[in-house]
Amino acid sequence: MINTLNEQPVNRESHTIADILGSPISAEEAMERIKSSPKALQLYSEFPEDIQEKLLSFIQGGRGLPILYDTFFKQIMDPILHPHRLEQFLSTILEQKVRIKQVLQKEGTKLSEKGSLVIMDIVLELEDGSIIDVEMQKVGYQFTGARSSCYSSDLVMRQYNRMKSQKKQDFRFKDMKPVYLIILMEHSAKEFAEVAPAYIHRGYHQFDSGAKIDLLTNILYISLDTFHDVVHNITNKRDAWLTFLSSDRPEDILQLVKVYPEFMECYQDIVEFRKKPEELMSMYTDAFIEAERNTVKYMCEEQQKEIKEQRKEIQERQKEIQEQQKVIESQEAQLKEQRAQISEQSVQISEQSVQISEQSVQISEQRAQISEQSVQISEQRAQISEQSVQISDLKAEIAELGQMIQELKASKE
Repeated sequence: MINTLNEQPVNRESHTIADILGSPISAEEAMERIKSSPKALQLYSEFPEDIQEKLLSFIQGGRGLPILYDTFFKQIMDPILHPHRLEQFLSTILEQKVRIKQVLQKEGTKLSEKGSLVIMDIVLELEDGSIIDVEMQKVGYQFTGARSSCYSSDLVMRQYNRMKSQKKQDFRFKDMKPVYLIILMEHSAKEFAEVAPAYIHRGYHQFDSGAKIDLLTNILYISLDTFHDVVHNITNKRDAWLTFLSSDRPEDILQLVKVYPEFMECYQDIVEFRKKPEELMSMYTDAFIEAERNTVKYMCEEQQKEIKEQRKEIQERQKEIQEQQKVIESQEAQLKEQRAQISEQSVQISEQSVQISEQSVQISEQRAQISEQSVQISEQRAQISEQSVQISDLKAEIAELGQMIQELKASKE
Protein backbone atom coordinates (compact mmCIF):
# COMPACT_ATOMS: atom_id res chain seq x y z
CA MET A 1 0.00 0.00 0.00
CA ILE A 2 1.41 3.40 -0.98
CA ASN A 3 0.67 6.24 1.39
CA THR A 4 -0.36 9.47 -0.35
CA LEU A 5 0.09 13.09 0.58
CA ASN A 6 -3.60 13.37 1.52
CA GLU A 7 -3.45 10.56 4.06
CA GLN A 8 -4.38 12.07 7.39
CA PRO A 9 -2.20 11.44 10.45
CA VAL A 10 -3.71 9.53 13.33
CA ASN A 11 -2.69 10.20 16.91
CA ARG A 12 -1.81 6.89 18.49
CA GLU A 13 -0.40 6.02 21.89
CA SER A 14 2.36 8.28 23.11
CA HIS A 15 5.94 7.05 23.00
CA THR A 16 9.01 8.15 24.86
CA ILE A 17 12.30 8.71 23.08
CA ALA A 18 13.52 5.52 24.78
CA ASP A 19 10.70 3.55 23.12
CA ILE A 20 11.91 4.78 19.73
CA LEU A 21 15.70 5.03 20.03
CA GLY A 22 16.26 2.41 22.70
CA SER A 23 17.15 2.50 26.38
CA PRO A 24 19.35 5.48 27.25
CA ILE A 25 22.85 5.13 28.63
CA SER A 26 25.17 7.62 30.29
CA ALA A 27 27.82 9.66 28.49
CA GLU A 28 30.48 7.57 30.22
CA GLU A 29 28.92 4.33 28.94
CA ALA A 30 28.65 5.82 25.44
CA MET A 31 32.34 6.74 25.50
CA GLU A 32 33.21 3.21 26.63
CA ARG A 33 31.43 1.85 23.55
CA ILE A 34 33.48 4.19 21.35
CA LYS A 35 36.72 3.30 23.13
CA SER A 36 36.00 -0.41 22.67
CA SER A 37 37.11 0.07 19.06
CA PRO A 38 40.45 1.86 18.50
CA LYS A 39 39.38 2.79 14.96
CA ALA A 40 36.08 4.21 16.20
CA LEU A 41 37.90 6.24 18.85
CA GLN A 42 40.39 7.57 16.33
CA LEU A 43 37.66 8.62 13.89
CA TYR A 44 35.62 10.12 16.73
CA SER A 45 38.57 12.21 17.93
CA GLU A 46 38.98 13.71 14.45
CA PHE A 47 35.47 15.19 14.41
CA PRO A 48 34.75 18.79 15.49
CA GLU A 49 33.45 19.15 19.02
CA ASP A 50 29.84 19.83 17.97
CA ILE A 51 29.78 16.63 15.87
CA GLN A 52 31.30 14.65 18.73
CA GLU A 53 28.49 15.88 20.97
CA LYS A 54 25.85 14.81 18.44
CA LEU A 55 27.39 11.37 17.98
CA LEU A 56 27.74 10.87 21.71
CA SER A 57 24.14 11.96 22.22
CA PHE A 58 22.99 9.46 19.57
CA ILE A 59 24.88 6.58 21.17
CA GLN A 60 23.35 7.59 24.52
CA GLY A 61 19.90 7.38 22.90
CA GLY A 62 19.17 11.10 23.07
CA ARG A 63 18.81 11.99 19.36
CA GLY A 64 18.62 10.54 15.83
CA LEU A 65 21.00 10.58 12.85
CA PRO A 66 21.17 12.82 9.76
CA ILE A 67 19.44 10.37 7.39
CA LEU A 68 20.08 12.49 4.30
CA TYR A 69 23.82 11.89 4.44
CA ASP A 70 24.58 9.47 1.61
CA THR A 71 25.74 6.47 3.66
CA PHE A 72 22.87 6.62 6.14
CA PHE A 73 20.24 7.28 3.47
CA LYS A 74 21.28 4.28 1.41
CA GLN A 75 21.35 2.11 4.52
CA ILE A 76 17.95 3.11 5.90
CA MET A 77 16.25 3.73 2.53
CA ASP A 78 17.97 0.85 0.70
CA PRO A 79 15.87 0.31 -2.47
CA ILE A 80 16.74 -3.39 -2.46
CA LEU A 81 16.18 -4.21 1.23
CA HIS A 82 13.45 -1.62 1.84
CA PRO A 83 12.01 -0.62 -1.55
CA HIS A 84 8.68 0.37 -0.01
CA ARG A 85 10.31 3.17 2.02
CA LEU A 86 11.86 4.94 -0.93
CA GLU A 87 8.76 4.29 -3.04
CA GLN A 88 6.53 5.86 -0.40
CA PHE A 89 8.81 8.88 -0.08
CA LEU A 90 8.97 9.44 -3.86
CA SER A 91 5.24 8.82 -4.29
CA THR A 92 4.51 11.42 -1.64
CA ILE A 93 6.86 14.03 -3.11
CA LEU A 94 5.83 13.45 -6.75
CA GLU A 95 2.15 12.98 -5.81
CA GLN A 96 1.91 9.88 -7.99
CA LYS A 97 2.50 6.17 -7.50
CA VAL A 98 6.11 5.10 -7.90
CA ARG A 99 7.51 1.59 -8.30
CA ILE A 100 11.30 1.14 -8.33
CA LYS A 101 12.80 -1.26 -10.86
CA GLN A 102 16.48 -0.87 -10.10
CA VAL A 103 19.26 1.39 -8.85
CA LEU A 104 21.38 2.79 -11.66
CA GLN A 105 25.09 3.38 -11.49
CA LYS A 106 26.06 7.05 -11.21
CA GLU A 107 27.77 8.24 -14.34
CA GLY A 108 27.97 11.19 -16.71
CA THR A 109 29.13 14.77 -16.49
CA LYS A 110 27.40 15.43 -13.20
CA LEU A 111 29.83 13.23 -11.34
CA SER A 112 32.94 14.88 -12.71
CA GLU A 113 32.32 18.08 -10.78
CA LYS A 114 35.06 18.69 -8.21
CA GLY A 115 34.33 19.89 -4.72
CA SER A 116 30.70 18.81 -4.89
CA LEU A 117 28.32 20.05 -2.20
CA VAL A 118 26.13 16.97 -2.73
CA ILE A 119 26.02 14.83 0.42
CA MET A 120 23.59 12.24 -0.95
CA ASP A 121 22.87 11.11 -4.51
CA ILE A 122 20.97 8.10 -5.83
CA VAL A 123 19.73 7.38 -9.37
CA LEU A 124 16.76 5.04 -9.87
CA GLU A 125 14.91 3.52 -12.77
CA LEU A 126 11.17 3.03 -12.26
CA GLU A 127 9.04 0.20 -13.60
CA ASP A 128 7.64 2.47 -16.33
CA GLY A 129 11.16 3.31 -17.52
CA SER A 130 11.33 6.77 -15.94
CA ILE A 131 14.55 7.83 -14.23
CA ILE A 132 14.70 9.64 -10.89
CA ASP A 133 17.78 11.29 -9.48
CA VAL A 134 17.46 12.22 -5.79
CA GLU A 135 20.24 14.33 -4.33
CA MET A 136 20.85 16.24 -1.13
CA GLN A 137 22.90 19.42 -1.22
CA LYS A 138 24.60 20.72 1.91
CA VAL A 139 24.40 24.25 0.51
CA GLY A 140 22.30 25.29 -2.47
CA TYR A 141 24.47 25.95 -5.51
CA GLN A 142 24.72 29.21 -7.38
CA PHE A 143 23.34 29.15 -10.95
CA THR A 144 20.81 26.58 -9.74
CA GLY A 145 18.81 26.57 -12.96
CA ALA A 146 21.82 26.06 -15.21
CA ARG A 147 23.18 23.20 -13.10
CA SER A 148 19.82 21.47 -12.84
CA SER A 149 19.25 21.78 -16.58
CA CYS A 150 22.61 20.13 -17.23
CA TYR A 151 21.91 17.34 -14.73
CA SER A 152 18.42 16.59 -16.09
CA SER A 153 19.71 16.71 -19.67
CA ASP A 154 22.39 14.22 -18.65
CA LEU A 155 19.64 11.89 -17.41
CA VAL A 156 17.71 12.26 -20.67
CA MET A 157 20.80 11.46 -22.76
CA ARG A 158 21.62 8.54 -20.51
CA GLN A 159 18.15 7.08 -21.12
CA TYR A 160 18.36 7.85 -24.84
CA ASN A 161 21.73 6.13 -25.25
CA ARG A 162 20.59 3.06 -23.35
CA MET A 163 17.31 2.72 -25.25
CA LYS A 164 19.01 3.43 -28.58
CA SER A 165 21.53 0.69 -27.82
CA GLN A 166 18.83 -1.78 -26.79
CA LYS A 167 16.25 -1.17 -29.51
CA LYS A 168 18.56 -0.10 -32.32
CA GLN A 169 16.45 0.40 -35.46
CA ASP A 170 13.24 -0.09 -33.50
CA PHE A 171 13.95 2.91 -31.30
CA ARG A 172 11.25 5.60 -31.33
CA PHE A 173 11.31 8.89 -29.45
CA LYS A 174 7.83 8.12 -28.15
CA ASP A 175 9.46 5.35 -26.11
CA MET A 176 11.37 7.92 -24.04
CA LYS A 177 10.12 8.30 -20.48
CA PRO A 178 10.17 11.30 -18.14
CA VAL A 179 13.19 12.02 -15.98
CA TYR A 180 12.86 13.52 -12.51
CA LEU A 181 15.50 15.49 -10.64
CA ILE A 182 14.66 15.93 -6.95
CA ILE A 183 17.03 18.22 -5.09
CA LEU A 184 16.83 18.59 -1.32
CA MET A 185 18.76 21.53 0.10
CA GLU A 186 19.87 21.71 3.72
CA HIS A 187 20.62 25.42 3.23
CA SER A 188 18.67 26.92 0.34
CA ALA A 189 20.11 29.02 -2.44
CA LYS A 190 19.02 32.67 -2.25
CA GLU A 191 16.56 32.25 -5.13
CA PHE A 192 14.50 29.94 -2.91
CA ALA A 193 15.07 31.82 0.34
CA GLU A 194 13.52 34.89 -1.30
CA VAL A 195 10.20 33.08 -1.90
CA ALA A 196 9.79 31.70 1.64
CA PRO A 197 7.55 30.39 3.20
CA ALA A 198 7.25 28.20 0.07
CA TYR A 199 9.57 25.21 0.45
CA ILE A 200 8.44 22.93 -2.42
CA HIS A 201 9.43 24.31 -5.82
CA ARG A 202 8.15 22.43 -8.89
CA GLY A 203 9.18 23.38 -12.40
CA TYR A 204 6.53 23.41 -15.12
CA HIS A 205 6.90 23.76 -18.89
CA GLN A 206 4.33 25.96 -20.60
CA PHE A 207 4.12 27.47 -24.08
CA ASP A 208 2.62 30.91 -24.68
CA SER A 209 0.53 29.54 -27.58
CA GLY A 210 -1.21 27.10 -25.28
CA ALA A 211 0.26 24.12 -27.13
CA LYS A 212 0.40 21.07 -24.87
CA ILE A 213 3.76 19.38 -25.31
CA ASP A 214 5.07 16.88 -22.79
CA LEU A 215 8.76 17.54 -22.21
CA LEU A 216 10.82 14.89 -20.49
CA THR A 217 12.56 16.88 -17.76
CA ASN A 218 10.89 17.47 -14.40
CA ILE A 219 12.77 19.32 -11.67
CA LEU A 220 11.68 19.65 -8.05
CA TYR A 221 13.54 21.53 -5.30
CA ILE A 222 12.88 21.16 -1.58
CA SER A 223 14.14 23.83 0.84
CA LEU A 224 14.58 21.94 4.10
CA ASP A 225 15.68 25.01 6.07
CA THR A 226 12.48 26.82 5.08
CA PHE A 227 10.47 23.65 5.80
CA HIS A 228 11.73 23.61 9.39
CA ASP A 229 11.04 27.34 9.76
CA VAL A 230 7.39 27.13 8.67
CA VAL A 231 6.22 23.59 9.54
CA HIS A 232 5.94 22.98 13.27
CA ASN A 233 3.17 20.38 13.26
CA ILE A 234 3.13 17.25 11.09
CA THR A 235 -0.21 17.33 9.25
CA ASN A 236 0.40 15.04 6.25
CA LYS A 237 2.70 12.31 4.93
CA ARG A 238 4.94 14.77 3.08
CA ASP A 239 5.64 16.63 6.32
CA ALA A 240 6.33 13.25 7.94
CA TRP A 241 8.88 12.14 5.35
CA LEU A 242 10.68 15.47 5.24
CA THR A 243 10.86 15.49 9.04
CA PHE A 244 12.18 11.92 9.13
CA LEU A 245 14.85 12.58 6.52
CA SER A 246 16.08 15.95 7.76
CA SER A 247 15.68 16.12 11.54
CA ASP A 248 17.52 14.27 14.29
CA ARG A 249 15.93 16.28 17.10
CA PRO A 250 14.14 14.13 19.71
CA GLU A 251 11.06 16.38 19.82
CA ASP A 252 10.55 15.98 16.06
CA ILE A 253 11.06 12.22 16.29
CA LEU A 254 8.49 11.93 19.07
CA GLN A 255 5.91 13.94 17.15
CA LEU A 256 6.52 11.95 13.97
CA VAL A 257 6.11 8.52 15.54
CA LYS A 258 3.06 9.72 17.44
CA VAL A 259 1.12 10.64 14.27
CA TYR A 260 2.74 8.10 11.92
CA PRO A 261 3.76 5.02 13.99
CA GLU A 262 4.96 3.17 10.86
CA PHE A 263 8.18 5.21 11.05
CA MET A 264 9.06 3.27 14.21
CA GLU A 265 10.45 0.52 11.95
CA CYS A 266 12.87 2.98 10.33
CA TYR A 267 14.11 4.24 13.67
CA GLN A 268 14.65 0.66 14.87
CA ASP A 269 17.12 0.24 11.99
CA ILE A 270 18.80 3.48 12.98
CA VAL A 271 19.11 2.31 16.59
CA GLU A 272 21.33 -0.57 15.47
CA PHE A 273 24.14 1.95 14.84
CA ARG A 274 24.22 2.72 18.58
CA LYS A 275 25.68 -0.74 19.12
CA LYS A 276 28.18 -0.47 16.25
CA PRO A 277 30.36 2.57 16.99
CA GLU A 278 33.07 1.64 14.49
CA GLU A 279 30.58 1.28 11.63
CA LEU A 280 28.82 4.46 12.77
CA MET A 281 32.04 6.49 12.82
CA SER A 282 33.17 5.13 9.46
CA MET A 283 29.86 5.91 7.79
CA TYR A 284 29.69 9.34 9.38
CA THR A 285 33.25 10.05 8.32
CA ASP A 286 32.53 9.13 4.71
CA ALA A 287 29.39 11.26 4.71
CA PHE A 288 30.58 14.20 6.74
CA ILE A 289 34.27 14.90 6.14
CA GLU A 290 34.10 15.32 2.37
CA ALA A 291 30.87 17.30 2.58
CA GLU A 292 32.27 19.62 5.23
CA ARG A 293 35.56 20.03 3.36
CA ASN A 294 33.76 20.89 0.14
CA THR A 295 31.33 23.14 1.98
CA VAL A 296 34.19 25.09 3.55
CA LYS A 297 35.94 25.28 0.18
CA TYR A 298 32.73 26.42 -1.48
CA MET A 299 32.04 29.01 1.21
CA CYS A 300 35.63 30.29 0.94
CA GLU A 301 35.30 30.55 -2.82
CA GLU A 302 31.99 32.36 -2.42
CA GLN A 303 33.53 34.71 0.14
CA GLN A 304 36.44 35.37 -2.21
CA LYS A 305 33.97 36.17 -4.98
CA GLU A 306 32.06 38.43 -2.62
CA ILE A 307 35.28 40.14 -1.48
CA LYS A 308 36.33 40.61 -5.11
CA GLU A 309 32.94 42.08 -5.98
CA GLN A 310 33.08 44.32 -2.90
CA ARG A 311 36.57 45.50 -3.83
CA LYS A 312 35.37 46.28 -7.33
CA GLU A 313 32.41 48.13 -5.90
CA ILE A 314 34.68 50.04 -3.50
CA GLN A 315 36.98 51.00 -6.39
CA GLU A 316 34.01 52.20 -8.42
CA ARG A 317 32.73 54.17 -5.45
CA GLN A 318 36.18 55.65 -4.84
CA LYS A 319 36.27 56.69 -8.48
CA GLU A 320 32.84 58.28 -8.09
CA ILE A 321 34.03 60.02 -4.91
CA GLN A 322 37.11 61.34 -6.71
CA GLU A 323 34.96 62.65 -9.56
CA GLN A 324 32.57 64.20 -7.06
CA GLN A 325 35.57 65.71 -5.22
CA LYS A 326 36.70 67.31 -8.46
CA VAL A 327 33.22 68.71 -8.98
CA ILE A 328 33.17 69.99 -5.40
CA GLU A 329 36.59 71.60 -5.81
CA SER A 330 35.45 73.26 -9.05
CA GLN A 331 32.30 74.49 -7.34
CA GLU A 332 34.35 75.77 -4.39
CA ALA A 333 36.60 77.72 -6.81
CA GLN A 334 33.53 79.20 -8.44
CA LEU A 335 32.12 80.08 -5.02
CA LYS A 336 35.43 81.73 -4.10
CA GLU A 337 35.35 83.83 -7.26
CA GLN A 338 31.72 84.73 -6.65
CA ARG A 339 32.52 85.68 -3.06
CA ALA A 340 35.37 87.94 -4.31
CA GLN A 341 32.99 89.54 -6.80
CA ILE A 342 30.40 89.99 -4.07
CA SER A 343 33.05 91.60 -1.83
CA GLU A 344 34.03 94.04 -4.60
CA GLN A 345 30.40 94.79 -5.28
CA SER A 346 29.84 95.32 -1.55
CA VAL A 347 32.70 97.88 -1.50
CA GLN A 348 31.25 99.60 -4.55
CA ILE A 349 27.81 99.59 -2.98
CA SER A 350 29.28 101.06 0.22
CA GLU A 351 31.03 103.80 -1.76
CA GLN A 352 27.85 104.46 -3.72
CA SER A 353 25.93 104.56 -0.44
CA VAL A 354 28.34 107.27 0.84
CA GLN A 355 27.93 109.19 -2.41
CA ILE A 356 24.19 108.86 -2.17
CA SER A 357 24.28 110.06 1.41
CA GLU A 358 26.37 113.09 0.40
CA GLN A 359 24.07 113.76 -2.53
CA SER A 360 21.11 113.45 -0.19
CA VAL A 361 22.67 116.11 2.08
CA GLN A 362 23.30 118.33 -0.92
CA ILE A 363 19.76 117.83 -2.14
CA SER A 364 18.46 118.66 1.32
CA GLU A 365 20.55 121.84 1.38
CA GLN A 366 19.39 122.72 -2.12
CA ARG A 367 15.83 122.09 -1.09
CA ALA A 368 16.34 124.40 1.88
CA GLN A 369 17.78 127.09 -0.41
CA ILE A 370 14.91 126.60 -2.81
CA SER A 371 12.51 126.93 0.06
CA GLU A 372 14.19 130.20 1.17
CA GLN A 373 14.19 131.47 -2.41
CA SER A 374 10.54 130.50 -2.70
CA VAL A 375 9.82 132.59 0.39
CA GLN A 376 11.81 135.51 -1.05
CA ILE A 377 9.99 135.23 -4.35
CA SER A 378 6.68 135.15 -2.53
CA GLU A 379 7.66 138.30 -0.60
CA GLN A 380 8.85 139.97 -3.79
CA ARG A 381 5.61 139.06 -5.50
CA ALA A 382 3.71 140.59 -2.59
CA GLN A 383 5.79 143.76 -2.91
CA ILE A 384 5.22 143.84 -6.64
CA SER A 385 1.51 143.42 -6.05
CA GLU A 386 1.52 146.38 -3.58
CA GLN A 387 3.58 148.46 -5.98
CA SER A 388 1.19 147.64 -8.78
CA VAL A 389 -1.69 148.89 -6.64
CA GLN A 390 0.24 152.05 -5.80
CA ILE A 391 1.01 152.60 -9.46
CA SER A 392 -2.62 152.12 -10.30
CA ASP A 393 -3.60 154.69 -7.64
CA LEU A 394 -1.01 157.12 -8.98
CA LYS A 395 -2.27 156.67 -12.48
CA ALA A 396 -5.79 157.40 -11.26
CA GLU A 397 -4.59 160.56 -9.47
CA ILE A 398 -2.66 161.65 -12.56
CA ALA A 399 -5.78 161.13 -14.65
CA GLU A 400 -7.82 163.19 -12.23
CA LEU A 401 -5.18 165.96 -12.26
CA GLY A 402 -5.17 165.96 -16.04
CA GLN A 403 -8.90 166.29 -16.06
CA MET A 404 -8.73 169.13 -13.64
CA ILE A 405 -6.08 170.93 -15.75
CA GLN A 406 -8.23 170.66 -18.81
CA GLU A 407 -11.19 171.97 -16.94
CA LEU A 408 -9.15 174.96 -15.74
CA LYS A 409 -7.95 175.71 -19.21
CA ALA A 410 -11.45 175.51 -20.50
CA SER A 411 -12.69 177.96 -17.87
CA LYS A 412 -9.99 180.52 -18.63
CA GLU A 413 -10.85 180.62 -22.21
